[in-house]
Amino acid sequence: MARPPLRVPTFVNYECRLCGWCCHQYDITVSREDKERLSAYDWAALEPELSGRELFAAVRGRRHRGDEFRLHYTPEGACAFLSSENTCLMHRHVGELGKPLGCCVFPLTFASTPTGVYVGCRFSCMAVAYGMGDPLPRKSRFMERQIDLVEKAGHLPRYPDIVVIAPGRFLPWDDYIRLEEMAIRIMLREDIALLHRLLALHDIIEVLKRANFDRLRGERFGELLHILEEGLPAEAGRENPRRRPDPILRMIFRQFCFLFQNRHGGAYHELGPVGRLRARLENLARSLRFTFNMGRVRPAAFPGEFALADVATIPPPPLGPNEELAISRFLAAKMFGKQHFGPLFFRYPVADGLTFLLLAAGAVLWYARALALARGTKAPEHRDVIEAIRYVDFCYGFSPAPGLIVERIRVKLLGHGDAAMRLAADQFVRPAA
Repeated sequence: MARPPLRVPTFVNYECRLCGWCCHQYDITVSREDKERLSAYDWAALEPELSGRELFAAVRGRRHRGDEFRLHYTPEGACAFLSSENTCLMHRHVGELGKPLGCCVFPLTFASTPTGVYVGCRFSCMAVAYGMGDPLPRKSRFMERQIDLVEKAGHLPRYPDIVVIAPGRFLPWDDYIRLEEMAIRIMLREDIALLHRLLALHDIIEVLKRANFDRLRGERFGELLHILEEGLPAEAGRENPRRRPDPILRMIFRQFCFLFQNRHGGAYHELGPVGRLRARLENLARSLRFTFNMGRVRPAAFPGEFALADVATIPPPPLGPNEELAISRFLAAKMFGKQHFGPLFFRYPVADGLTFLLLAAGAVLWYARALALARGTKAPEHRDVIEAIRYVDFCYGFSPAPGLIVERIRVKLLGHGDAAMRLAADQFVRPAA
């Protein structure tokens, strides 16, 4: 059987920089077969640094208890296989593709669709977020070997021929791809300010949520997309950002921003019932503080802290071409990799997935200000925007939180009217009256 074509985003660069960041952040699960294969090595003899170190732990709280394991972590929060020189000791002996699946695939995701296997990227990876390395298409051969491993493990999500745009509204896959390609083209246009690109995308999805697709298929649907693409960006470029959101919407938006604080690594799975209850109660208390803009927050995996009430007191960061490019690449890559709807993203319909993206763009700029405060300044810089992208993306599709019913309701609520767009626009520098 012929291999389906590999679809790789041409606008993403990546080359592992051996920073070790991902070796401190993720809960890497390991199948029983992989644990037995890797445990066959005499790691203490191969790497004296590993002598006496626990390397694997059983995953608790899973349905098939005893069938799944994870990599152990040191008391400092690093993977047990990470050396004192910040390199992977496992990698030395089994190679990149011999490591557990989560390690050898990160920072990429794969989605099998009727038109090929699409590659998605995790911008929580420093190299991806900062655009370090060669263009991603140069790694196509290696990615094909990664896909073989993902498929063999049964973790390759498959997208059907029909796409759910909104409840009761469906598109054939080929028509959806036309829509997605148009949205990505708009997102990557450099002749239109990023805010106006987001306004255009919002207006496009509003049109699509109301369209009668029974009469718009194939060539007719292509004509509609052409009209939208030609007209909406120009129209958006002439309009001012819409009115500011009311206090209730801003509270809901802060709740959305809190979503990216939810980070449960391997240590969470080691907690007993009392420890888990305590962790959940602490999470609820933090959530309430976010809602009412109270207290101080120490961003996970980030030095320093900030006061929630102070975030609104400093102006949004002025976005130059480099900052706009970083955010637009992030959003376009999520669309290209199918990381906003369907099997790869909690089976969200497209309209809700794009709403999530609009809100995520606003959350990036909110966290850029918050991270600047955590650094001890009120002037967000380029690195604050990039680190905010990484911060938001860490939980994007990795944490189960976006798939919970409460988050789905929140996204659905903000998807009505122009609430999501007003919340996103509120994070941009507003023009003088």
